[in-house]
Amino acid sequence: MTLYRKLLTVSVSLIICTTLNAQLQVDHLSFKGFSAIGFGGFLNFAVPVSDADYITAELGVDVFSSNGNHVVQIPMLVGYRYTFDRTGTGFYLEPNAGYSYGGTDIQLADSLGNYYDQKVSGLAAGLGLGYLFQPTGRVQFNLGVRYEHIFGSTGQNMFSFRISHSFTFGRRE
Repeated sequence: MTLYRKLLTVSVSLIICTTLNAQLQVDHLSFKGFSAIGFGGFLNFAVPVSDADYITAELGVDVFSSNGNHVVQIPMLVGYRYTFDRTGTGFYLEPNAGYSYGGTDIQLADSLGNYYDQKVSGLAAGLGLGYLFQPTGRVQFNLGVRYEHIFGSTGQNMFSFRISHSFTFGRRE
């Protein structure tokens, strides 16, 4: 089984699992010679560190297709969510960083005429802006937008619109 097929299988499995929890996003990915709208799913976990701020961890998958070319990204990120009104709800800013594993079937040729799949994995950093609704038990819904840049041999830019909820562990007193 090729790397692309393995990544696609894992990606579809993750999308199915995360879609069941309403963790959805619409993405736009662009890098040299490729631009596409795609869809993704993710799990976002938040641990409160104060009345208004969280440390977050996220695992996701994003799938893109354009002109017969396909890209799959699996970002693993940690971040810090800062809420502006200092209540733990309302508007927030969330910088994050981590690593994004990726696969593609986009073929490139080296100087000897040999073909290989373009590399799309690398360190990732991003910034999210969103709105957290009042929690319902341990679940807190949120709407947001995020920009992420994936560093590596191919610099990639991804913009996302997200409809999600965070699983919050620990209680505020």
